[in-house]
Amino acid sequence: MDETDYAHLLQHYKTSYDLPDLVSYQYATLTNSFVDNEITKLKFIDLLGQQYRGKNGSASCGSLVHVMFVGSDSRNTLAYAGQIYNLHLTRMVHDHRHVFAYIKWFNTSSDRSREDDGLEFCLPTFSPDSRHCIVPVHRIFLEIATARITTSRNVSKMLVIALPKKLYA
Repeated sequence: MDETDYAHLLQHYKTSYDLPDLVSYQYATLTNSFVDNEITKLKFIDLLGQQYRGKNGSASCGSLVHVMFVGSDSRNTLAYAGQIYNLHLTRMVHDHRHVFAYIKWFNTSSDRSREDDGLEFCLPTFSPDSRHCIVPVHRIFLEIATARITTSRNVSKMLVIALPKKLYA
């Protein structure tokens, strides 16, 4: 795993699981509390019958998704749009395994004009990588479709449309 991505993964574990004493794999001999730097990349995952794919360095596009987060008030949920860069299985102490998606987030737009119609606008660029790019796969909510548009003022935006889930009887 790339060292920068590993630093994001380690920070994700420390923050999300409230484990401030967690150390890098480089210091694994000093403690049992560490995150392994070896990951297993997955080509796709199946969540309730819906398949999601990672880009995994190929020319093809990873799945475009909405990812759900709980708001700071613990009541509201917020959806953010992004592209799955890769899906990976990682190990933490004592063979606890977790499946994560590394998401490239689309930059948000202040344009909320179509929010009541279930549409959103993003900018057609990705935000910088951070620990927030690593999310457990259970947070993946829906696939999305995107379309680039240019406004009358020559501003590029990306229209984001949530796609329905597959339902099985």
